[in-house]
Amino acid sequence: MNATPSWLSSTVEGKLSRSGPRFRILVVGNTGVGKSSLVANILNVSQQDIDIADGRAGTADINREYTSNERPCFALHDSKGFGPGSADHWKVVEDFIRQKSKKSLPFEERLHALW
Repeated sequence: MNATPSWLSSTVEGKLSRSGPRFRILVVGNTGVGKSSLVANILNVSQQDIDIADGRAGTADINREYTSNERPCFALHDSKGFGPGSADHWKVVEDFIRQKSKKSLPFEERLHALW
């Protein structure tokens, strides 16, 4: 049974497309939890265009913006996973969030959500 009303996705996409060109989301989490797979599936990105690690540490580039013609209201950024010894990566994520949260950036270039 699907608990999501059928009208919800079209309503959300309609409001987003009217409010600005893109809703920018950063995907973060532990290593191996499926961040890259999530990005690939939401935007229908080819596995050749994104590094899906499957049991190994991935090589995601947090600065790369993933978009698709099928879902033009979203821009997703994939990040490397957190795990033992990933202290350097915390700094990369923090710097990205600070950079993309500046009020001086145009709305469409700012980070709008973390997932």
